[in-house]
Amino acid sequence: MAKIDAQLGIRVTKDLKSRLEQQARSEKSSVSALIVRVMEEYLSSKGKGKES
Repeated sequence: MAKIDAQLGIRVTKDLKSRLEQQARSEKSSVSALIVRVMEEYLSSKGKGKES
């Protein structure tokens, strides 16, 4: 994974936050790492792969 050097703030529902935390715990990961991975996969599936 590339170096994380930018920050993005978002608002989510309490339910979504809880579900993200549960999923991250089950994967022994952080919520941040989970979201980055999911977004990378989403963009790749849309043909918007990693930019240089």
